[in-house]
Amino acid sequence: MSVWASYAGITAEELVPRFSLQDKDHERFERGEITSAHFFNSVRETLRIDITNAQFLEGWNSVFVGEITGIDDVVKRASLRYPLYVFSNTTLPHHVVWQNLCPELLTKFKKIFVSYELGLRKPDEEAFYAVAEAIGEPIHQILFFDDSPENVAVASRLGMQIVEVKTVQDVKERLELLL
Repeated sequence: MSVWASYAGITAEELVPRFSLQDKDHERFERGEITSAHFFNSVRETLRIDITNAQFLEGWNSVFVGEITGIDDVVKRASLRYPLYVFSNTTLPHHVVWQNLCPELLTKFKKIFVSYELGLRKPDEEAFYAVAEAIGEPIHQILFFDDSPENVAVASRLGMQIVEVKTVQDVKERLELLL
């Protein structure tokens, strides 16, 4: 928010109460149903800021700071024994950023499923079923890691084995049990 605030000539504190990712346009953007320009305009209108698309994109992508320290080794080791997949609620702009920030890490995954390409997003049940079908595994054979309690709850209800991730240590500890 600080990037947007700086370009808009206001404080980040002024933007915080206006901002929410819990809206229909954000969900539609993550499902690939609307363009970046449409989403950017919607958020600018909600935030009541007048910044360019380039400025908006800079702020939108500023949430990424790089690869999580310590995750590469555990993912590499797990990938030697198990097929690994990514299933991310994300947008095209964010996907481009994290592909560039973590290219080596991402090679350890057999396939990357992104919501804007699937047209489906977590926690919708059909999104979980679509990914399970695409990887060719029964849903109960999938170990699902996610930082969203809502996503984890739905995955668990569908029969997936789950790990609610709060820290990288949660991932390491669960994978260490399997390795």
